[in-house]
Amino acid sequence: MGASEWQQTCYLVEWYRPSITGDLLDHTIDQLDECAASLSSKGSLVQLLMTLAVPSDDVVFGVFEADSTHSVASACDRAGIPAQRVTAVDARVVHQPENVQGLM
Repeated sequence: MGASEWQQTCYLVEWYRPSITGDLLDHTIDQLDECAASLSSKGSLVQLLMTLAVPSDDVVFGVFEADSTHSVASACDRAGIPAQRVTAVDARVVHQPENVQGLM
């Protein structure tokens, strides 16, 4: 998708996920990516940009770019992990390495 197709609105999603593991987080990301792609192919623009897990607080955050809060919530619902909170934010990616996981 080209940048001109996006409304350029980012959303922060919060999930309570006790005992999150790397494998479970990877599975969650895969599910969210698939559901976002499915919705986007049907006209609701939504894309997962990044996730951030805070295991000590049992919370996971996701940053999405989307055309609406509804699109983000729908992607999360379809992935089987309903968003507990969705907030419009001003998110900016300063550096975008090819493999972010390699930095962790």
